[in-house]
Parts: sequence; structure tokens; C-alpha cells
Amino acid sequence: MESNLVLTLSFIVYSAGIIGFGLYSTRLRKKTEDDFVLANRELGPWAASLSASASSESGWVMLGLVGEAYAFGYSALWIIPGIAVGYLFNWFVIAERLRQSSHETGAITLTQFIMHRFGRKSVALRVIPVLIITAAMLGYVAAQMNAAGKAFQATFELDYTWGVLVGAAIILTYTVTGGFRAICWTDIIQASFMVIALLVMPIIIMGKLGGYSSFLSAMNEGNPDLLAWASGNIGFAGLGFVVGLLGIGLGYPGMPHVLSRFMAAKNFATIRKAGMISMVWFVLVYFGAIFFGLFARIYFPDLPDPEQALPIAVNEFLPPILGGFVIAAIVSAICSTADSQLIVISSTLSRDVILPLKKLIGLSTQESHDYASTQRWDRWILVLLAIVSVGFALSENRVIFDFVLYSWSALGASFGPVVILGLMWKGTTKAGVIAGMLVGVGVTVIWRNIPTLKGALYELVPAFVLAFVVVLVVSTLTSSTAHERNPRTP
Repeated sequence: MESNLVLTLSFIVYSAGIIGFGLYSTRLRKKTEDDFVLANRELGPWAASLSASASSESGWVMLGLVGEAYAFGYSALWIIPGIAVGYLFNWFVIAERLRQSSHETGAITLTQFIMHRFGRKSVALRVIPVLIITAAMLGYVAAQMNAAGKAFQATFELDYTWGVLVGAAIILTYTVTGGFRAICWTDIIQASFMVIALLVMPIIIMGKLGGYSSFLSAMNEGNPDLLAWASGNIGFAGLGFVVGLLGIGLGYPGMPHVLSRFMAAKNFATIRKAGMISMVWFVLVYFGAIFFGLFARIYFPDLPDPEQALPIAVNEFLPPILGGFVIAAIVSAICSTADSQLIVISSTLSRDVILPLKKLIGLSTQESHDYASTQRWDRWILVLLAIVSVGFALSENRVIFDFVLYSWSALGASFGPVVILGLMWKGTTKAGVIAGMLVGVGVTVIWRNIPTLKGALYELVPAFVLAFVVVLVVSTLTSSTAHERNPRTP
């Protein structure tokens, strides 16, 4: 009883600190259109890198990837080279181009970036991205709420529903008040806690197993398939398994909550330093999560839900005062993604739907003079979206890894090819962009819902490749229409 109290108190101290830190950031708030959504485009390298990294990895690494390694063994390591390429390409190819473009055009959302480059008056270029972002990212946020419920359930024996509600309350408290700046400030702490937890916990559990050689011996005796390159899959099944894991990295150029950090970066030097910091962070976190999952498979061989391995190990191995802070690291991962995604959806709906509608009916004439009203819409929509996400998280589908990968695929396939070609190829046209987005999301949904295809290959790979090809082909066929060409490509 006393240990549970200490565990709870240490977690409350951390949570209160995060909320306080986020609220303190409101002292730097500026009365500009960019402030609530992009922190006035003033992010430094540490805030940009750790915020982008923490917001993209989240509870799916701390819980979901641990569970994946627990279930599939060493083959989970195939995810690392794919993710590494995604990180490198995003930071050292896409980031500076996107930062420059968004500064030049004043775009503060992904939808606005697409419209400024390919047709500011196009209804399709406004509606399609808004629908995809809203639908896919609601599922993504629901996965984070799902992770919160599991973490609280495994650690504090709190009912899953109450765990989801507590996680949502923590996120909303500082996000609604402080906006993007509060998110990025708190992400610095949250990303640091994630690294510490995923460095310390694998070392502790490996020691409990008697060292790495003892772990390998136990794995060989218990389930040798977990040491195989494709987790026991052979032939085309094995190839599809590996390509699917490698292909997860394709999603990074299409993630709105990551791209917003590039838009908000202060300058080119910030981008370069942030990229190097992010790569170090990625290596530590991913290897830590996978090896913890591997070790947990031997130490806790019969877990009914492998995604609860980390919080269960915290209760088993750590004194309560330290355990509370490791649980805080898990909740940090959840918060750092959910808050970013909520603000992306709310800003997309308020800036790309509500404000244009107000201008259309004559309630607003100039966006720059309407920032206070727009920020109120941002906040109200954010709260509403959080409520909807909680509802999804309380549904029957509670596999975090599965939840995240579906949303990841829809966003990555819809926007990745558009962002890459839009920034790097002058021949990209409006028709190509529209076709690419529709093919990306369409193939994702169709592939995901045909069991044979879903079992053969992760849907992001075919969806991304087909969307990329479609943007190229349709743009080439429509490139003779001069006014559709992309004149701003560096």
C-alpha cells in the first residue's frame, strides 16, 4: 500500500511539473497568427529536434514497439534501417526546403502549404487534405489515449477507462492554454525521459536474466524462431514481413505533426543541428525499446498483453519513487504525440475550414486581424477532438501498434509523395497532387481491408509507391497547362 502511494506521488509530481512547465511557456506568447500553431517560427535546435522526435515516436515505441519485439523477436530490428532513412531524408533533404517555402508563403498548416504551391482557390486542394488529416490523425490520437489507458491499468491497477481519461486531462491542460510552444517545451523533457527509461530498463532486466549470453541460451531453448531474420516466416512471406518493417520509414515525409516542426524552425543552422540531435535520440530509443521487448519475452514469458511489458517491469524491478518517474516517461511519450496531433487537427480545421467559411459569409475579412477569434476556435476544436479520440480509444480495438500503423500509412502515403515532389520537382501539378493524395489514402484503405493483401505486406509500401508514381504520371500528362506548374520549387 505504501509503495503504491509513493509510486503515485512521484508520478503526480512529474505530471504537475510538466503541466506547470507548459503553462509557464504562455509567458512568451505573442499576438501573431503564427504563435499558437508554430510558436512564432522561433524554435531552436533542441526544441525542434526533440519535439519532432518525441511527437513522431510516442507511446507506440514505449509500448507498441516493445510489444512487437516481444512477439516477433530479433526480426523487429528490421524496423531500424527504414526509420533511420526516414529520419535522415526528413531532416537533411525535406526540412530546409519546407521551412523556406512556408516562410515565403506564410503557410502555417500542411493544407496551406499544398494550396499555396498548387492552387490557392482550389476546393479539392483544401477539402482532401483536411479530410485525410482529420480522419487519420484522430485514429492516431486514439492510439495514444489507448496507450495511456494501458499504462495506468498495468501500473496503478486503474480501470482502463479512467486511465484514458486521466491521460486526456493531462494533455489538454497545457495544450489548450499554451499551444504549440507549450507542446515543444514539454517535449524536451518528455523526450529526455523516454531516452532515460529505454536505456535503464533494458540494462536492469538483462541483469535479472544473468547477462546477454544467458538471454540467448534461454531464447534458443524456448522459441528459436524469435532469433530468426523473419520471425519464422519463409519465402515470400518472410520477404513481405521484412519489406513491411523497412517500409515504415516511408511515412516520415508525410507526417503533418513532424512537418510542422520544420515550418517552425528558426533558420537553416537550427535544421542542421536538430537533425544530428534527432539521429542520436532515435538510435538510443529504438534499440532500447526493441532489446527491452526481447529481454521481457524471457523474463515475462506469458504476458496476455505484451504492450504492457514496460509498466509491468517497472512495478517488478524499481523502487516506487523511481518507478513513478519511469511511468511518467511512458506517459510523456503518449503526451508528446497526442498533443502535437491534436493541435495539427484543430489548426487545420480552424485555419483551413472555419476561417475561410467566415470570410465567405462576411464575418471576417482579414486573417491577420482575426488571430484572437481563430485561437478560440483552435482551443474549442481541440477539446472536441480530444473527446472524440477518447471515444475511439474506448472501443474494442486496443492494439497500439496496429492502430498507429494504419494512421501512419494513410498520412504517409497521402502526403509523403506530394511533399517530396512538390518541393523537389518543378513539374508537379495540381492534378498530380490531387490524384496522388486520393491514390495514397485509397490504396491504404483497400489494402488494409483485404486480409490476403494485409497479411502479405504492410499497406504503406504499395500505397506510397503507387501514389508517388501517380503524381509523376499525372503531372507529366498535365504539365502542358502552364498555370498549373509549380514555380516555387527551389
